[in-house]
Amino acid sequence: MPHESGNFFEFGEFRFDPKRRVLWRGVEMIPLSPKAVDVLAMLVAERGNLVERQALIDRVWSGTFVEEGNLNHAVSALRKVLGNDSIQTVPRRGYRFTAEVIERRPDVASEIVVQKRTISNTLIAEQEEFDDRIPLVPMIKGRSARPTYLAPVAGLLMVLLAAGAAWFLFGARSKADARSSIHTLAVLPLKSFSAVGDDEELRLRLTDALITTLGRNDTLVVRPTNSVIRFAEDKDAVAVGKALSVDAVLDGRVQEEGSRLRVTLQLVAVATGEQLWSEQFDGHVGEILALQDSIASRLQGDLALGNGQRQGRSPAINSESYEAYLKGRYLWNQRRKASYYKALDYFQKSVELDPDFALGYTGIADTYHLLQQRNVLPVKEAFEIAEPAAKRAFELDPNLPETNTSMGVVSHIRYGRFGEAETYFRRAIQLNPNLAEPYARLGMLYNSWGRFDEAHEVLTKAVELDPTSVNNAVYLGAHYYFSKQYDRAAEQFNRVLEFAPGTERAHFFLTRIYELNGRYDEAVDQALKERAIYRPESVEPLRQAYATGGIRAFWMKQIELLQEELKEMYGLENHIASRYILLGDLERACDFAEINLKNFGAMQNYGLVDPLFEPLRKYPRYMHAMKEAAPQY
Repeated sequence: MPHESGNFFEFGEFRFDPKRRVLWRGVEMIPLSPKAVDVLAMLVAERGNLVERQALIDRVWSGTFVEEGNLNHAVSALRKVLGNDSIQTVPRRGYRFTAEVIERRPDVASEIVVQKRTISNTLIAEQEEFDDRIPLVPMIKGRSARPTYLAPVAGLLMVLLAAGAAWFLFGARSKADARSSIHTLAVLPLKSFSAVGDDEELRLRLTDALITTLGRNDTLVVRPTNSVIRFAEDKDAVAVGKALSVDAVLDGRVQEEGSRLRVTLQLVAVATGEQLWSEQFDGHVGEILALQDSIASRLQGDLALGNGQRQGRSPAINSESYEAYLKGRYLWNQRRKASYYKALDYFQKSVELDPDFALGYTGIADTYHLLQQRNVLPVKEAFEIAEPAAKRAFELDPNLPETNTSMGVVSHIRYGRFGEAETYFRRAIQLNPNLAEPYARLGMLYNSWGRFDEAHEVLTKAVELDPTSVNNAVYLGAHYYFSKQYDRAAEQFNRVLEFAPGTERAHFFLTRIYELNGRYDEAVDQALKERAIYRPESVEPLRQAYATGGIRAFWMKQIELLQEELKEMYGLENHIASRYILLGDLERACDFAEINLKNFGAMQNYGLVDPLFEPLRKYPRYMHAMKEAAPQY
């Protein structure tokens, strides 16, 4: 192929090495098919000039029968990476590379100095080799034995070397200062060096492991896995960092060859886009525990994080157990019913391999709680497994924030023991003040209790720590709803729908807000949007009911559908009760509220603060049922 001289080419943010057949964007290697690389090499070599289509086909697909569609596909792949403006199509003739290209030799001293200082050990081995047979110009006392024209060359080299030394002394110092000023960090989902990228599970397990380990440090706030996981396909690390409101992002790639792993990482400052640190680590697929500790240890030293490790957080000694746990968390974070059951298999495996692994039991407890929350299991049945799992985790390690959070959920959701739950959540926050989950749980507990000022404080903190969490954003909106700040609640839920369309709970709360304010057209619209997500077949019957009989017919149709759905779902009695309240039938509303309370449903936690249930709270029968369900009210 052309230009195999060893020179490389720069255009825009890209750097192309035709000899090594590698395209870089900054320090990121861009995967391209071999034919796309060949096409790029020809276009760059003839930059500014027309390259005939047939010439490209003859050179790239030499000796092979090929259709023009193959060339079109290669050019299209290049445009997706480089941008449409880089390659101009000359109709019926060929292509012209239009980007401004700078051709560089790899043996220029100044470039070598800068590359060796700015590119990590990971990438140095992959940089261009230079000809070490060319001698450096010696400093000779008296008259030079070499031609006099070498003197200015020597002077230039000295200037370049001095500049490199100055950069090393002062540039390295400024980078060290920048690294030491990092207080918030996002570990982005690791990408694959493979063009196929079929190692997604491994990459996300490694990402979660790094987040877990780096999150131990007192001086660093690390965004949780469920926040970064949605950015798995994003390539712009700086843009993701801004969305996550962090000082820096840790971005990287994984290469898997058999049982061996190679992880290449770079730390990028979000404010400037500057690479502050990069390194390469080698390990094995079955030894992620050792690999993550190696990475964290190196980062801790290079980022000057100190030794402020939080209490607890010691993972399983059994590497297989830890691997199973990470696989479970990977599936758990997908937040789909089918993935919950697969996650349970891995969590169960993790505790079978190591019966003393506390985090494995928290995985079991958390999964059964979510199955209950999604109405897949009744509360009592779900917590018959979740509660002993949470207790076992707490017995094994009471100094983990996760074990305290799981116990707090049991106290709050299963038993309505608010004071006990508060103690657990507060302890979890004390153990890790930068973990968003216990703040969110405590905020909803305070909402249940009617302690709205405290709820707002901790829920705002949860959003601050995990700004992309849909759950936290919904919890804050629920707080505004329960405290009757309807305008702020509507604004919050509409904001949720902007960045997470299809969030059922946002439509649910907007429906109630509009119902309470008599805005029935808007309420129906939101209710239908919620139904379209999880029961699309029910949308048309509900729409017809409203069109023919108005809002009361709409509520009656909702009751009919909900009662049918009770045959396969759990905990829907409170929704039926709310419809009867709107219809003015408080006796029937109380009937369903009592059933929900006896089954430890959501009424136990929010029955005294939900504004829609205010008419029912005047009934002694209802209040007696509330006292029976949650004596601490």
